[in-house]
Amino acid sequence: MSLAPGYEVDWNLVRTFISVVEAGSLAGAARSLELAHPTVARHVQQLESQLGVVLFERTAAGLSLNDSGQRLAEVAERMRREAMTLESVSESVRSDTTGRVRITIAEVFNDLIPELLAPLKDLDGAADRHIELIVSPQRLNLLQREADIAVRHVRPDQSELVCRRVGALPMGAWVSQSYVDHYGVPDLADLAGHRFIDGLSTRGFSQALDRMGYRVSDAQLVVRTDSLQSQRRAAALGWGIVGLPDYLALQTPGLLPVFLEVPEAVALDIWLVARPAVRQQQLLRLVFNTLAESLADRFGGDVPAATQGAGGADVSASAETSALSA
Repeated sequence: MSLAPGYEVDWNLVRTFISVVEAGSLAGAARSLELAHPTVARHVQQLESQLGVVLFERTAAGLSLNDSGQRLAEVAERMRREAMTLESVSESVRSDTTGRVRITIAEVFNDLIPELLAPLKDLDGAADRHIELIVSPQRLNLLQREADIAVRHVRPDQSELVCRRVGALPMGAWVSQSYVDHYGVPDLADLAGHRFIDGLSTRGFSQALDRMGYRVSDAQLVVRTDSLQSQRRAAALGWGIVGLPDYLALQTPGLLPVFLEVPEAVALDIWLVARPAVRQQQLLRLVFNTLAESLADRFGGDVPAATQGAGGADVSASAETSALSA
């Protein structure tokens, strides 16, 4: 067997190896890298062949690093950090606004982001500017380049990140006219006879009502799904009462607001977060600023102070905008 010199080893194979180590399985790495399972398995086999060593113990329970694999994993992680440093330096010297930007969002923003980014399509270089939207409930690691920009509901706790609170997303309780015709107008004073739609992994809507003193039992949850679109569709068909962002409910024919007597408005904070390269790389700055301005116009009003990282000093919104201006 002819072994490849270390400097000729394919970086894509090393990257796959790191993902398998981090995910703990071929399937997890395949999901992380958006590759087919057989491709990930082949990459591991090719890396072992090129290096002339076995990296994993293969058992019925799956893969586990052997001693050789552990030593290589440490070196591979250093390689990844150096590759990220190389990319950061290259980004800092680029002066154009073309390339790829990956934005991670929750499903609640799925319909909004293309609209909020619309100003970019009419700027010079639009044909060479590529936006990738990652709709995921998982909080991707921006510092490890899993995405470039994130729209989140909570302030990040990584001090290296650049973040800005750009507004709040109003939420409300909504129901269809067909539901009202059948069950009557829901009344917070008597929820026992009503049906609800909520999440599957978490009961966000019913728990919010519980915190305000209005009890909703599990038996009243007739539809549970983590898909916001499915929740909205179920509500429109009259399955029950649902908690939705106001902007989304208003786009759904036939939905009516209920529980208007709740004194306090319910809203989710909107944080725009980016990896540190946003301060040097013009494309990231352009996309970040476009999103920040669009979100603030739509949901912000007088936007509170922005923050560079959870541990950084607060600066004014105008100062932050100036710092990220192209």
